[in-house]
Amino acid sequence: MIGSDEKGRKVPLPRDPSLTLSPEAQDQWSVYVGMRPALRRRAYWLARGAHHHADDICSKVGLAFYQRLLSGPLTGNVPAYLWRITVNTGIAHLVELDGRAEDFVGDETTKLEDPDNFISVNMTSKVELAEAMTVLEAEFSPLQRKVYVLSEAYDLKAPVIARLVGTTSGSVRDALRHARAKVASAQVQRRLGADD
Repeated sequence: MIGSDEKGRKVPLPRDPSLTLSPEAQDQWSVYVGMRPALRRRAYWLARGAHHHADDICSKVGLAFYQRLLSGPLTGNVPAYLWRITVNTGIAHLVELDGRAEDFVGDETTKLEDPDNFISVNMTSKVELAEAMTVLEAEFSPLQRKVYVLSEAYDLKAPVIARLVGTTSGSVRDALRHARAKVASAQVQRRLGADD
């Protein structure tokens, strides 16, 4: 953080001593800084090409490593530790996304009626979203619903979706193609109340 002295010059503010790292921990942090591009590539691979998810994973890894170093330096192989927490964090992130998608398009329709499950604060849009999900449940197969929401709402690619729903990339692409065709059909557009 930057402050200013009595002459108006910019000077660094003193750091909080509880947030500073020991010299050994600072050296280990430097190893992390040097490894960030490689860790980013690993996170990108885990997220199967979704840049924003790779960024989320990398942020979580950096925060977790810094918090660990605040308690003292590691007594092992720092690069191996960083690789392991990157993989574990990436898997946990994808499982979290899978849980969100399952909550959103799962088999339980009661979740569609719960207003707390929707992001919007506009009650009209919540009702419209519930009605749209009812139409999509009637038109889509369970696989098509999951694939469509993961692709359109979460911007995930076919290989990641395939891993999350337990099928092949080809099946995901096929389900997504059919789902998009159904959404574009005149029958579904009328049921969704789209303006012509």
